[in-house]
Amino acid sequence: LLFFGLGSDGTVGASKNTIKIIGENTDLYGQAYSSYDSKKSGGVTRMHLRFGKKPIRSTYLVNNPHFVSCSKDSYLYLYDMIGGLRKGGTFLLNTVTPASEVEEMLPAKVKKQLAEKEAKLYIINAVKLAEEAGLKGRTNTIMQSAFFALNEQIMPYDRAKELMKKYADKLYSRKGRDIVEKNFKAIELGGTGLIEIEVKKEWKDLEVTEPKVDMS
Repeated sequence: LLFFGLGSDGTVGASKNTIKIIGENTDLYGQAYSSYDSKKSGGVTRMHLRFGKKPIRSTYLVNNPHFVSCSKDSYLYLYDMIGGLRKGGTFLLNTVTPASEVEEMLPAKVKKQLAEKEAKLYIINAVKLAEEAGLKGRTNTIMQSAFFALNEQIMPYDRAKELMKKYADKLYSRKGRDIVEKNFKAIELGGTGLIEIEVKKEWKDLEVTEPKVDMS
């Protein structure tokens, strides 16, 4: 799994929480490894999550994920997030762009990659949902819940929601009951806002022009 987030948006905490939920409540071993932009707050954060039936004895970057999540759609133009996505993998994108306009918004390179990899594409407006939950600017719990909703092969979503609430209670209780309840609401909302976008076969034929670099 590979999660791209914005420094200070809670991606690191949510990712570590996710791997704890998986490692402590399934028969899978897990590991979370983080890498940061030089300017942590406001910079890009990459969380590399691995799990499997065998113990994980070293730290590795995840270069060929089954699942990629992106919390900021402008990253589509800055980073190659899905170049290593496995065939048949899933890409989850947080965006305020309406579903009807997503195809137009996606760079040709991204569309071509998705089609070549026969990937699934889902969008979610985590910004709007976080505001609904009273957690303006903190999309992490919404994205975590959406991840579990899309990966029920790990555990049933209802069970994942129970565990997310248990861990959120433990994590946020010192900040007050109000914050805990807001995270509970975000957990419930995360699975409801997912929209699947059709990955069209003809996207494979798109021409991708790499930007020219002025070496003068």
